[in-house]
Amino acid sequence: MRTLRYASGVAAVCGALLASPLSAQPELAQNAHDGVWRVATEPATGPCSKRLEFNLSVEGGQITYAGIMPVDASGSVDPLGVIEIRVVRGDETVAAKGLVRGDVASGEWVSPAKNCTGSWVARRA
Repeated sequence: MRTLRYASGVAAVCGALLASPLSAQPELAQNAHDGVWRVATEPATGPCSKRLEFNLSVEGGQITYAGIMPVDASGSVDPLGVIEIRVVRGDETVAAKGLVRGDVASGEWVSPAKNCTGSWVARRA
């Protein structure tokens, strides 16, 4: 009986130790992407021929524009690194999706109003 109680106690302690990091993992993973990111765009189709570079900020998984131009950016990066973002400048809206791995992220963007598409890459600044 004593051995059974000891084994149960050890199992409970091991379970608690194993559960703690796993339950904290989503928050750590989401916050792992926090910081300023330098984004470079590359047009592929349509009349959008200008390459752009700008900074985005990630805080708590929420993405915002980190520059001085009149641009509004909003979006998120989830704990798995999946990115969804919307960038608005004047009457032009760009939607982008991508994936972040470590200090590098990349994906595709589309500008429906101008009928343009392209790709983007970002590096932690």
